[in-house]
Amino acid sequence: MRRLYITVKSHSGAILGDRITVADNPWRRFRGLMGTRELPQGCGMLFPRTNAVHGFFMRYPIRLVYLDSQRQIVSVALLKPWRIGPIIAKARFVLELPTAVPESELPVGESLSWS
Repeated sequence: MRRLYITVKSHSGAILGDRITVADNPWRRFRGLMGTRELPQGCGMLFPRTNAVHGFFMRYPIRLVYLDSQRQIVSVALLKPWRIGPIIAKARFVLELPTAVPESELPVGESLSWS
């Protein structure tokens, strides 16, 4: 399973996660975080080539970070269980993070980098 280290390119250099799973095949994209009991701090999931996700079969809320093709934040949302997240036309990635990540660390226009 491929994981990424994701940081915010900002003056604070805030680390969003160091155990981010990439949903890079059909099975991971389908399964996502369904069936998990929690999303610990530092964990998350990155969905490339998408502009929307859902929270069906989820047990807890998550923070959604929508990124454009340049990895800039275009929108941030809170997704509650059994809901459909917003569809953001400009988004090319959706990053799912724990709700413990404050929205103030995710300003629209900031760039994210990962390796």
